Amino acid sequence: MNRKRYNYIRRLAEKITTSPSNNMEFCYYGHLVSLQSGTTDYVDVTVYNTADRYSGETADFSFDYWTKELDIGYTESDRLFDIIVQAFWRIYGKRSVHVIIEEEENFD
Repeated sequence: MNRKRYNYIRRLAEKITTSPSNNMEFCYYGHLVSLQSGTTDYVDVTVYNTADRYSGETADFSFDYWTKELDIGYTESDRLFDIIVQAFWRIYGKRSVHVIIEEEENFD
């Protein structure tokens, strides 16, 4: 079984947290990354499967620099979820980052 490694996620978290949170898109290790923000204290991040936004999403999360809240809306796997959380823990410390998990709504 070929397991995805997500080695770029830690470096991406470092890039996001050390760069201005402007509304921008860039390619990072073959993945399109979209940053959306209306303020310097918050960023919403979407990582796509490839450099094409129509290839589907790998992850969608937001980070509030003021409250240190990491709100993870979507990850393609539980392993990726853990890697994103660990990347922010590594930068800000485990006790500082508050992780919020969005539950999928079921409209049955």
